[in-house]
Amino acid sequence: MEAREGAHAAASEDSEASSGTYVLRELIRDIPLSDQDDGTKTYITCVDAWNGNLYIGTSAGEVLHYVSIPPDPADDSGQPSYIFATKLEPPYTTRQEGGDAGVKQLLLLPSAGKACILCNGTYSFYTLPELSPAFGGKVKQAGCLWVGGIDNNELGHDHSATNGTVVVICLKQRLRVIRIGEEARRIRDIELGGVTALQRRSDLACVANGQSYSLLDVVNQRKIELFTISTSATPEPPQRDPEAHDSRTRDASHSRSFSATSPVRLGRAHERNISLGAGPKITDRLRPNSSSPWPARNSSKQADTPGQPSSREQSPTKPGSAEASARTSAEVPREPETPARPLPPNIVSPTPNEFLLTTGTKMSEPGVGMFVNLDGDVVRGTIEFSAYPECLVLEGNSSQEGSSPGAEDEEGYVLALVSRLVDGKRTKAVEIQRWDADPGEAQKSKQWLTVQNIEDGSDEQSGVGLRLATSTADIAVKEISNSLRLRRLRLGDSASELGEDIIKRNEEEDRFASRFAHVNASVLLYRANTISWIVRNALVVQLETQLDRAIQHSGAAKLAIDVASVQRVINSIRGQDAKNELDFLSLTYIRQKASLLLFGNLVLQTASGTIAYEHDKRRAEDALLAGEIDPRTILSLIPPLADEVNEGEQGIWVSQGLCDTIDQLRESFSPQDIVQDPKGAYGDNLLQLIKRYLLAWRKKKGFGSVADEANVFRTVDAALLHVLLMLDQNNPRGPATPGTVRAELNDVVDRGVDCFDRAAQLFEQYHRLYMLSRLYQSRKMVAQVLATWKRIVEGEKDTGGELVEGEQDLRRYLTKLRDVALVQEYGAWLANRNPKLGVQIFADDSSRVKFQPTEAVAILKEKAPGAVKDYLEHLVFGKNHVQYVNDLIAFYLDTVLKELEGSEEAKQILLQSYETYRALRPPKPTYRQFITDNAIEAEWWHNRLRLLQLIGGSHGAASKYDVHTLGQRLAPYSDELVPEMIILNGREGKHEEALRLLTHGLGDYDTAIRYCLLGGSSIFHPGSGLAPSQPLPMKEEQARLFEYLLREFFRIEDADERLERTAELLERFGGWFDVADVLEMIPDTWSVELVSAFLVHAFRRLVRERNETVVVKALSSAQNLRQAVEFGEKMEGVGPVVVNAAVEAG
Repeated sequence: MEAREGAHAAASEDSEASSGTYVLRELIRDIPLSDQDDGTKTYITCVDAWNGNLYIGTSAGEVLHYVSIPPDPADDSGQPSYIFATKLEPPYTTRQEGGDAGVKQLLLLPSAGKACILCNGTYSFYTLPELSPAFGGKVKQAGCLWVGGIDNNELGHDHSATNGTVVVICLKQRLRVIRIGEEARRIRDIELGGVTALQRRSDLACVANGQSYSLLDVVNQRKIELFTISTSATPEPPQRDPEAHDSRTRDASHSRSFSATSPVRLGRAHERNISLGAGPKITDRLRPNSSSPWPARNSSKQADTPGQPSSREQSPTKPGSAEASARTSAEVPREPETPARPLPPNIVSPTPNEFLLTTGTKMSEPGVGMFVNLDGDVVRGTIEFSAYPECLVLEGNSSQEGSSPGAEDEEGYVLALVSRLVDGKRTKAVEIQRWDADPGEAQKSKQWLTVQNIEDGSDEQSGVGLRLATSTADIAVKEISNSLRLRRLRLGDSASELGEDIIKRNEEEDRFASRFAHVNASVLLYRANTISWIVRNALVVQLETQLDRAIQHSGAAKLAIDVASVQRVINSIRGQDAKNELDFLSLTYIRQKASLLLFGNLVLQTASGTIAYEHDKRRAEDALLAGEIDPRTILSLIPPLADEVNEGEQGIWVSQGLCDTIDQLRESFSPQDIVQDPKGAYGDNLLQLIKRYLLAWRKKKGFGSVADEANVFRTVDAALLHVLLMLDQNNPRGPATPGTVRAELNDVVDRGVDCFDRAAQLFEQYHRLYMLSRLYQSRKMVAQVLATWKRIVEGEKDTGGELVEGEQDLRRYLTKLRDVALVQEYGAWLANRNPKLGVQIFADDSSRVKFQPTEAVAILKEKAPGAVKDYLEHLVFGKNHVQYVNDLIAFYLDTVLKELEGSEEAKQILLQSYETYRALRPPKPTYRQFITDNAIEAEWWHNRLRLLQLIGGSHGAASKYDVHTLGQRLAPYSDELVPEMIILNGREGKHEEALRLLTHGLGDYDTAIRYCLLGGSSIFHPGSGLAPSQPLPMKEEQARLFEYLLREFFRIEDADERLERTAELLERFGGWFDVADVLEMIPDTWSVELVSAFLVHAFRRLVRERNETVVVKALSSAQNLRQAVEFGEKMEGVGPVVVNAAVEAG
């Protein structure tokens, strides 16, 4: 495992703040600040940075100049170092005290190449960057309170590069507007003294004089009073020098009050109520400088200009005027109070149309920030500070126009230096909140950066401050690259060797990640002898710090995951869109790490045997799906699914932060701690979740956005099959039902898997042969499908038991194949195993592979001899292929004769059946029905029944066999095979012999009668068999056969049987007999009563015939008479014919 590099020593000076929006990055420390001659401690009063130069002003009246040098290549921090260059002591007239002591301001003017330094109330100019005196050291003046006033609209632009930069010098008596370029040129003086802070947008400025704020038109020299800085008391008028008073008196003729004709804002300024009771008030017009080169204009803002739209709630108002407040305070006596430190004014401009001002009561009490537009209207809502800000800077959004591309898309923050109580101790802190958000949202997102603790009795204001640098600095943040760079994931317990390819890839990933490991810094914080950047904390660093805090360490290298903390991180970025590539990588990484932690929590609970809460499992699943983390990283934590991970030749490359998290999780549990019980915590916590997760990943197949797609989906499919097999292994045997794990397993296999070889191994391992056959079927591997089914049918273990009717399924499958060899091979195998079913493969007309009967017979005779009979039966009886009747008869006969030749028992069975049947008294079934009902479980017996059916039937096949040859083979067994001999005699026309055997050999009198009626055909067909298809014989033929039968009945040995059978035959079929012949055959000993039924029937028949003859004769006579009448009528119609004898003779 590659050790993750530690952060730079100066990366974060406050670990608690590392997850906040801003973080401190040390710029320089141990600045040499020697005590002053009187023993007063020296502290930093102001700082600024520009183009690799750092300028530090001190309370001792010195300016320290440091220059940056490139970082040492061996330094992992990548930060430049600063070396001391020069020390400057700007000139001054009188040493000041308090906040004006020492170097109060450093104003850098890069476009003019100059710097203005305010030291002990005296300003002077120097060149950049070396700080040599500018303008020959002649441009300087004492009595200065503040310098600045650079047009915020021009910051970041080069408009002043050629014309110089316009600045405002705030003197005690007036404001002086000068242009700094190659030379310093005064533009105008504005008679407004006591200004200690000023921010300008074009020709409108917001100024503060230590008591209140005002809007000033620096061109037309008009002023609008806004509100006081402190709301605790009525502001006192500023002290004026006598000279200034005299000057104003002398110039009174040149100044006048605003009138109705003055081009100023009317109405609204007096009608609106301003927060805290301070309303803008238009004052006298200031004296313009007649030599001003600025173009004159009627008004700084037209009265009808709409105010800035408010995105916040309107600030509350306080009724009453300053005069009322003063009057009230005068009337109510007060206890004398200790003079409080005056509140410093704070003016910043967040947008081109707004100023942000602060007001409050005391430094230790909360302060309020108010937005004022260029009309003097209070807009938006207020900003609340935990204490009154000592200084204020803006960062982000449009506060620094042109500072960086896309700056307008950044969130806008206001950073305030406040003194706040923490655990009973007062500390200096930077309070951070949004200025461009709704008040409620800004209040919720407020954060603090602790700067230092304040010792009792110390000067709270000394040596701590904020400054917006003139130019931004590029800060290297190694935490970003350390988290986002890719590293090869270590699988298993063995550490991967760092070969040349891996080292080269690591270097490439480092170079790629280093592109994002830089942030711009523009806010400087100085404290004691240290200067730091206040840097916008990278999103990935903020969120990862919160995730790292969610990992709680306990004894014995055990981990616990704070799920709620991880979920809060996920919720904070839900729906957040990336604005650039770094945001995309950061959000992706955080989502993946959060999902890894939530899943790791389930793994740890499973290792301890605890079933997780449903909402924890649901959160983990949602996070995994949203994070789109490489599933191989997740699976590498779970035995035995870790064995399914396929990393390929290149390996698995994930973010360094994910690698470290996986290593932490692995070290916190042992794979042996996880009991792999699908019905326990293992199945409930992990298997069900992973199943759904992997099923979702399978839907991404074919997406080009999946890196290393082949190995990823090979792993996904193998792990998914493994999970489904584990979940299904305890389910009942049988086919899958909808909505079950087995149905899901079938669906996965049928849709195809990328891990074919591994899938086959898993199915063999879990004895799921049917699933193995489905796997082969998904690849159209027909031969393997058949081979697998053959294994199942032959009894090999198949845990699932899905192939219920294996032989039937195999037969149906073979009918769909086109491979002749496979159909022939497995058809013969099935015919050997189940002949009746197997022969259907060779005889099925719907099969795609069709066999000619001769070909099929040859195949079966060679590979499945036992199925030949069934195939021939199917051909003869099922398809009426009569050309195979001799083969089938031969097969039957061979079986029967072979049994009779080798078994005396078989002979006795046949003979006994005849004897038993003869002993039965009528009514009794036919012999065929008798032997069918009393069949024995022997193949030769059933073959004999089919033989009787075949040779005794009247369908087409019965007339196609060779009767003579068959008779020769049956002759030796004529006593044992009586029915067969009866049929053959009938076929050969030996009816007398056939009837003799039926009467005396079998005693089957009903069959004998049937024989006479049918003319000897189809006498042994089964009751449910085919009806005779040949026409019945003529009655004369039937009468002749009945005569033979009557003679045989007269020869029955048993007198009672002979008398009964003969009488019945004569009674039922007397119409087929001649009375005279019968009377001659009846013995004289028989009484007439025995044949009375026959005689009565015969006499009736004779009488009927005689009567019928009389009727026929009468009908014939009438018909003759009618014909004679018809002839006479026709002759009359024809008339006589005269014959001339002479003509005829001639």
